[in-house]
Amino acid sequence: MTPTEHLHTLSLLWPPDVELHTQPTLTAATVSDLDVHRIVNALAEDYGYAVRIRDTLLNLCDDPAVITYRQNVLADLMENSALAERLAAVLPKISALDSWGFAEGPGQSPLHEVVWRVGQLETYVEVVQGLSDAFDGLDQPARSEGLVRLHDLAAQTAKDETFQRLVVELPDLLARVRSVASVTIGVNLDDRLRPVEATLLAVNKRKFHGPSASLLGMLFGRETADSEWEGIAPLHAARSNGSPSTAPFGLELDNPMLYPLFRDLADILKKISRPVASALHHYTRINARFLDGLGAELAFYLGAIQLARRLRARGFPVCRPEIAPPEERVSEIEGLVNLHLALRLLARSRHDNLNGAIVPNDITFNAEGRIFVLTGPNQGGKTTYTQAVGLIHLLAQAGLFVPAQRARISPVDDIYTHFPVEERPEMEAGRLGEEAQRLGAIFAAATRRSLVLLNESLASTSFSESLYLARDIVRTLRVLGARAIYATHLHELAAGCDDLNAGTPGDSRIVSLVSLAQEGDGTGEITQTYRVIPGPPRGRSYARELAARYGISYEQLTALLRSRGMG
Repeated sequence: MTPTEHLHTLSLLWPPDVELHTQPTLTAATVSDLDVHRIVNALAEDYGYAVRIRDTLLNLCDDPAVITYRQNVLADLMENSALAERLAAVLPKISALDSWGFAEGPGQSPLHEVVWRVGQLETYVEVVQGLSDAFDGLDQPARSEGLVRLHDLAAQTAKDETFQRLVVELPDLLARVRSVASVTIGVNLDDRLRPVEATLLAVNKRKFHGPSASLLGMLFGRETADSEWEGIAPLHAARSNGSPSTAPFGLELDNPMLYPLFRDLADILKKISRPVASALHHYTRINARFLDGLGAELAFYLGAIQLARRLRARGFPVCRPEIAPPEERVSEIEGLVNLHLALRLLARSRHDNLNGAIVPNDITFNAEGRIFVLTGPNQGGKTTYTQAVGLIHLLAQAGLFVPAQRARISPVDDIYTHFPVEERPEMEAGRLGEEAQRLGAIFAAATRRSLVLLNESLASTSFSESLYLARDIVRTLRVLGARAIYATHLHELAAGCDDLNAGTPGDSRIVSLVSLAQEGDGTGEITQTYRVIPGPPRGRSYARELAARYGISYEQLTALLRSRGMG
């Protein structure tokens, strides 16, 4: 099998023995709640391919072998900056190759196909040579399977007899096609000076252009140094879409083939191009589409490198996560930061060291606890923490490095989120009914290997109803065995974790997490620390903080009455 026949199997995202999966798996709700588009924009900022990068993220990979394959490619490029820079230099050519496509349409002819094919082959040669050269002379050769295969296949293609013949013959083919810049036509007139016949006099390598002197001057023989290539007066010009027509009598020239003269010229030029078309026949087995997808994959990795370097340069942690067996259902993460929060800080401050600007947190899903009820004060970081847990699984399973000091993660088969949504008039069931429907859909699809993130779910009803429903949800999560976080203001739910474990079968323990706040000495004022740790809920102090924040504590209200002379 020749290189040009089997290069179509090349992928930097999927090992050769793994079937490609290209259908997105994450739900629209998860994409919105995790704000995946912000991550896509960050990865595509320098190299483009946002749509393809988005598809890679949404197609949640749970195969440890595939994830490790991607991690190795990324680590290889991060450690070998020279190779990364060379591949980045080739990427525009690969993008250009992606854009080559011939589609027959009105006015198209075999001549157009010849011109298209020559241009495509020119870009193809530049890409293959660029890829082959990118790996030459490196101090540190590529080690990852994906990049080694890319190197080997590019090098084999560059040495292929047909490719080498193309390299030799292509300059002449290009010259023959692109040297045709204009034609000289002779037009015979009758005794009334009407055009009655036309013939092709010459095919030229220069373009004609409009008159630089006056029409009278040219008629009376006042020649210029370049008068051979200057017209006397403009006649027809085929207009491109959207530009004003220069045809006489307001005729449209979007399709020049409508005019017999232009059609005859096209037939003649087609005959002229036949030798080129015949030469191209030798290269019909060269399929430049074997590189389909490579540009997007390189852009994915190069964008990930740039993002990781930006984060590290500004003091944020970045690590390569260890991938644990899926059946372990563990996620052990230290020093986690929310990537969205980090990106916002990067955008606000272009130069400052941001080490310590975000409070890092830990999370451990294992046999000691897989379902966490997270409580804490308003704006204490519960939503940020919950979202960060979803994001790190998304990034790790895409094969990327993650914003944490250390991570060991069993891939999840899906990520389900249930964040608050605004009540809309078209919600026939009301907000509670809509919440219930979304929760039902999650439990209809989730498995023991899923990650479920609930943020203030069931907060749209009364306290007693919300607590009753929330307990059932948490108990069902324990039966299911999925990894889960339930961020809530229901402190009684967190306080009853032991009873829920004792009264519900399952191997996934329910554990209380708390977003810490610090109470000022003697003032009653609560300061949020954004630290999340295992521990019992602390509802009363948070209630005092809320009351003080909104001016409705006992002390504040009685002071208000006294100021009115009523206390």
